Amino acid sequence: MYFNMKEWSQEIIDAKDRRFLPVLYFPCLKLTDYKVIDTVTDAKKMAEVMVATVREYPSIIGAMTGMDLTVDAEAFGAPVRFKKNDVPCLSGTLVQTMEDAEKLQVPDPHAGRLDVHYDAVRETAKEITDLPIFGGQLGPFSLAANLMPLMDALMNTIHAPELMHAVLEKATQHLINRALAYKEAGANGVLLAEPTAGLLSPECCHEFSSQYVKRIVDAVQDDGFFVILHNCGNVLDMCDDMYQTGAKGFHFGNSVDMAEICRRMPQDVLVFGNIDPAEIFSLKPEVLREKCDKQLKDTQDFPNFVFSSGCDIPVITSLGNIRVMTDSLEAYNAAL
Repeated sequence: MYFNMKEWSQEIIDAKDRRFLPVLYFPCLKLTDYKVIDTVTDAKKMAEVMVATVREYPSIIGAMTGMDLTVDAEAFGAPVRFKKNDVPCLSGTLVQTMEDAEKLQVPDPHAGRLDVHYDAVRETAKEITDLPIFGGQLGPFSLAANLMPLMDALMNTIHAPELMHAVLEKATQHLINRALAYKEAGANGVLLAEPTAGLLSPECCHEFSSQYVKRIVDAVQDDGFFVILHNCGNVLDMCDDMYQTGAKGFHFGNSVDMAEICRRMPQDVLVFGNIDPAEIFSLKPEVLREKCDKQLKDTQDFPNFVFSSGCDIPVITSLGNIRVMTDSLEAYNAAL
């Protein structure tokens, strides 16, 4: 279903109350009878979890596919290992040399399990008609770093930049194709997960991530399709570079102070974050509540802030701890 995402974003900024969009998919498997492996291989089951999540937490301002960060590399041919109730993980890489990079083929945007995510958007749109639907996919450097050993990717930015750029060119074209396939399926935006770029220096992040993110944004974003860029590194000094990508939303991890991020980001874009997913999983409810209350208070002067987790919340997190977050938000909004 079409949403004017420019108006959606501005309504959030103009609203008196605070809004909520965590990266919440996998813990909400508990709302169904499914295990992780069921939903990362079956679109209808993924959609059922997406719908159940929105129904269980009505303060959420959008539905989101599962953040399976292996499907893009898998589409290129990388091997994936599956467990019954844990997120899939890569079990091998494809690129070590320039010859490997030159042989790498940009995959069909429907290769591997990619259609599971597009079809989950289509199925969810049959049930959720009053909220935008977001697809999850990797960012360019994170995908490139999944196609080769991680340490090689980091070292290549210094010692073999031509190899890194060769892989990034193909990763970026794939990610453009994938975002366009999401758009065709009816998604209203993508969460572009670029966590590995958080390991780079500001200069390297611009060269090996941001300029490629901008190409993705320029190719797919419009009034009906909204790009949220996620980087969970210590990115205080990268805020302007991230903003220059042109994305309309920015999602931050718990490595940064959210109030300081809000001070540095222009207020014409949405800023999401950043309760530590490990804390959501592990803390006693009363301690987690204190942290949620504090963050909402610390960011109260920034109308473009959206309350969220700092990254993907672990599958083993209790739904009771998710409820702590929503209770904190509801109390904050009630007091306005």
